[in-house]
Amino acid sequence: MNTFIRTIGWSLLLVVTMPFAFGQTGSSTAALFKERYERGKQLYEQGEYASAIEAFRSLSRTEEGNPYTVYASFYFALSAFQQQDYALAKNMLQQIKSKYPKWSKMSDVDYWLANTYFELGDYAQAIALIKSLDQQKGTTRSTLEDAQAMKEFYVSRLNEPKRLQSLLQSYPEDKQIATQLVKQLVVSDENLALKDSLVQAFGIDEASFGVASQASSVKKDVYNVAAFLPFFYDKLMVENERVGNDFVVELYQSMRLAVNDLQKDGVNVQLYAYDTERDYDATLRLLEKEEVKNMDVIIGPLFPGPFRAVSEFTQEQQIYMFNPISTNPLVMQGNPFSFLSKPSMLTEARQAARFARDTLNRPVAVVVTDDTKQDTARVGAFIRTFQQDDPDREVHLEVFRSFNVDAIEDFVDTLVYYGEQNETEPPVVYVASNNDLVITNTISAVVMARAPVTLIGNDSWFDITSITYEQLEELDVHFLSPGYTEHRRRSVQDFKEAYRKKYNAVPSKYAYAGYDAMYYIGQMLQEYGTYFQEFYTNAKPVRSLLFAGYNYFEAQDNQVVPIIRFEDGVLREAKPEEE
Repeated sequence: MNTFIRTIGWSLLLVVTMPFAFGQTGSSTAALFKERYERGKQLYEQGEYASAIEAFRSLSRTEEGNPYTVYASFYFALSAFQQQDYALAKNMLQQIKSKYPKWSKMSDVDYWLANTYFELGDYAQAIALIKSLDQQKGTTRSTLEDAQAMKEFYVSRLNEPKRLQSLLQSYPEDKQIATQLVKQLVVSDENLALKDSLVQAFGIDEASFGVASQASSVKKDVYNVAAFLPFFYDKLMVENERVGNDFVVELYQSMRLAVNDLQKDGVNVQLYAYDTERDYDATLRLLEKEEVKNMDVIIGPLFPGPFRAVSEFTQEQQIYMFNPISTNPLVMQGNPFSFLSKPSMLTEARQAARFARDTLNRPVAVVVTDDTKQDTARVGAFIRTFQQDDPDREVHLEVFRSFNVDAIEDFVDTLVYYGEQNETEPPVVYVASNNDLVITNTISAVVMARAPVTLIGNDSWFDITSITYEQLEELDVHFLSPGYTEHRRRSVQDFKEAYRKKYNAVPSKYAYAGYDAMYYIGQMLQEYGTYFQEFYTNAKPVRSLLFAGYNYFEAQDNQVVPIIRFEDGVLREAKPEEE
């Protein structure tokens, strides 16, 4: 439970003061009330919150001879809070304020009510209560300090700029809210002025709270880069032991080659290898090494357990991390220091929509998918972008849940219908899936429909052996291809020759990815320093040696997505990126 918890400093006082009241009443009823109250307290202190609620429920009612009503009501509320039943806790605390407005512990009631409001997401009410504590009679310094600590805890976890802006309008002198807003604002033409004005007005030091900035970027004579990869050194030493990490070796070999080339170009980068073993605990042990804190960039990890450990570390140490092969947007989520060298699958979908909308000028799109979570995310990104400036653009969603004859025939009918309705501006068919069956059945349906449509897919189609390149050219398929390489480029030819000479092998796609990511990182470190990503102030891409380029303007994944097609049996860019 990600909750701010405070010790109830006055709770022991009840044990001392209440027995005096028992002596005055002298009745067995009073003794029974005392027994029930102490039993409830014991359950609360043992963490038996559900049982404590039941114990305090009857005691919280006003009865003759019951001196515990308000205290039982309070502990009832705290028990509900600990059970995460925040609505119940709020109702009981509000009842206490209404029935016992002069209770000496009212500052504690307001403190816990503020905590409850925070958990319910009502930040405005919570902050208003905290600010009122300073004016309340009997509020101790300890309570005020705890309340401020609580406010800092919750505000620091609010990652919604619009809500932060609204709070700042209500509390225009609150530096903590302003600081959190600065953390969350994306640097863009729209937000840059607001961010700068807040930094200046409140004297905010961006570097102090883990937000990378141009001002905090440091240039060095030597840059240290760590490769956190699953090498499995121990297993590699065992004869005939296969660990399935050939691609990791190729990735790392090409990174070393890039470091050598960078050093020839006067860029002093030192590359260090750390074996994550695909294991969270093993990675944590690596991160405990003092030397790792001196790294300027971490490349990797590639698997979930090690990634989780390194992501937490990079946020704490304010170090960039790059995944050179992933397209999963979750890699970036919640960590401003985490980047993808490739475009995410969502960025690919948005680029497909822009191409259909702006380059092909098509008013209708047919989106084909299955019902996986990843494909659903792609579909949403495509539709939002396709209809961004014109909600009247039509989108038909075709979800393949089965691949029988009836399903294919229904899809053929759909394609025929949209083709006939839009003869002059044929619809775009975007395949938002990497499922081979979805792809092959879509192609079959397009062929059977003989409809004048334009297909958009991605370059994973080249790996499907049942589809020929001649078919793809005849259908005029456009491919999203972040890894597209123009092999006639001199830099590409030099890389292939150097790799073959060094490792006596033809470079794989992983070798290309490792080399280009490492060379890009080295160049940017040399030119801009440790926080080089902050220097993307427009949408102009940075050239790369092997691929189409890099662009991280307002993004943590590469925004450059070449679209290619076959022309006379040769793959060429359908829409080259702007120079």
